Amino acid sequence: MRRSVTIAALAMASAISAASAAGEQNKFSCTGTMIEPTSLAPSPKSLQLTLSPAKVAINLGQGDSNARVLSDNKIQLKFQTKEFVGEFFHYTGDLFLIYKSGHLARLTCNQG
Repeated sequence: MRRSVTIAALAMASAISAASAAGEQNKFSCTGTMIEPTSLAPSPKSLQLTLSPAKVAINLGQGDSNARVLSDNKIQLKFQTKEFVGEFFHYTGDLFLIYKSGHLARLTCNQG
């Protein structure tokens, strides 16, 4: 009897933490450089990235814009906007923006 009560309590705690995580937003501040395809000097780049279960929002300094999620797993989140495809790596906080113009931005993101 005691064992089934413990298992039920753990299941309930797990469900509660999953429910609270489902509504949670993760905000990141990202800084790095834009790499030019013509070997010009890299230029600094910064942005705010907000991840939630339903969407990805990016603020490049002109307000939030939503991105379409292409795939999401434990390792990588891949998303797309009109200008670029983004790849965010959950474990390392690395963010790559691959622009249709041929530019590449490499940023490091920190939560907060």
